[in-house]
Amino acid sequence: MAISDIKLKTAKPKEQRYRIQVGGNTYLEVLPTGHKVWRMRFNDPRTKKPAIHTLGDYPDIPLADIPDLTKTAKTLIRAGINPTEHRRTEKERLERERLAELRARADSFESVARAWHKHRNETMKKWKANHAEKILSMLEADVFTPIGSLHISEVTAPRLLEVVQAVIDRGALETAKKINRYMNAIFRYAATRKLVAHNAADNLRDEIPTAKTKHNPHLVADELPAFIRAVVGDTSAGEVVKIAILLTLYTLTRTNEIRFAKWAEFDLEARLWTIPADRMKMRQTHVVPLSDKAMDLLARLKPFTGQYEYLFVTRGFGKPMSENAMLYAIKRLGYQKKLTIHGLRGTGSTILNEAGFRAEVIETALAHKEKNAIRCAYNHAQYMEERREMLQWYADHLDALAMGAQVIPIHRKRA
Repeated sequence: MAISDIKLKTAKPKEQRYRIQVGGNTYLEVLPTGHKVWRMRFNDPRTKKPAIHTLGDYPDIPLADIPDLTKTAKTLIRAGINPTEHRRTEKERLERERLAELRARADSFESVARAWHKHRNETMKKWKANHAEKILSMLEADVFTPIGSLHISEVTAPRLLEVVQAVIDRGALETAKKINRYMNAIFRYAATRKLVAHNAADNLRDEIPTAKTKHNPHLVADELPAFIRAVVGDTSAGEVVKIAILLTLYTLTRTNEIRFAKWAEFDLEARLWTIPADRMKMRQTHVVPLSDKAMDLLARLKPFTGQYEYLFVTRGFGKPMSENAMLYAIKRLGYQKKLTIHGLRGTGSTILNEAGFRAEVIETALAHKEKNAIRCAYNHAQYMEERREMLQWYADHLDALAMGAQVIPIHRKRA
């Protein structure tokens, strides 16, 4: 029957529903509400009784699609299948597959790893913000791409070994160790929540070669005078960066402890710098007694950055200076591969040990980890005066070296 699309569009509702036949036992039913539905009459292949199969709404399904839809339905009927029941079972199957896919995605290695990361970072508060970012970036770069989409129960030890081996093959042994450590923790997290039966990453550490220890390059005492004079006389680095390098040297602190130092942390009257636990590598508050030299450096710095929150800021922005600012400065001075900023701590440690200061006092000054928290707090208090004396001696010693004096180590008797 020749029916135009215009006739279907312009069909008006009546008090009773009515049909517009389009041929092949198919018609458009117009309801009193104005709703229009495609239907097809057929005999149920099993019961042989008349039945009606709904094809869909008009105009969502245009007239041009009806021949193909009715053909498909008739093919099912000839095969002994009720098209309405077939559509319902297909819909149920697709929904089951969709839900299964969602469940698999929810328990994929990547989703479980991100849940572990969030739990450790936000709930357990185990990491500093920048450390948490580095861990997630490492997983995104080396782990999620090869195995992230797999259900965590499908991630076997051989698959994990492939991930680790790819990192080893590019020579990043320390990164491989860290990745294995994180994957191990992720699987422990998953096993605790019964997402896996066992920890597939547990034995991979034996597959990672031992890397040769690389110490941060540092200067020996004889090289310090030239270095200090080079920093003081540098005309390209800027006064703020130069003071940052020198204050790092004289206080034995780490790069990030200097970079994020705030004026509010300094009690200049008591000559103390208190670095909060959340900024310390070992997550323990660290108090640094300030020598005469350190106080002089702070006085020189005040006119440049005293109006800002941080001591060492990016010019014009008030934000902490770049982590590479000091490193670039010493590279320009010709110390590339000879020294890192962190290496200044190594130089200081060597000088103080050779001078005979007690190892416990030196280790406390360097804020190295003390396993016993009570002992750690005791040591900080107990050694404060010794540390103050030691850092003052160290500052005087460095100044004397820089001035070209012949300095003889004091070789104190160790307790």
